[in-house]
Amino acid sequence: MRIETLTRMAQQIATNNEGVAEPEAIVRVATHLKSFWTPSMVVELSDYARDHADEFDPVVLGALERLHSQHLG
Repeated sequence: MRIETLTRMAQQIATNNEGVAEPEAIVRVATHLKSFWTPSMVVELSDYARDHADEFDPVVLGALERLHSQHLG
């Protein structure tokens, strides 16, 4: 899948959680990504976000970090 599409979709998920406190929004976005995205989609987005963090909502970055730490833990 194109990285532009993955980025847009992740940003939309974060936008859908705007009314929620950031820590809870991070959990919700991470849960959504883990539940509905393939692992390769998450890895592709994570790899891109590592070098382009300024393009992402902090909630998306937090969710990716949470997923990364869960995978390592």
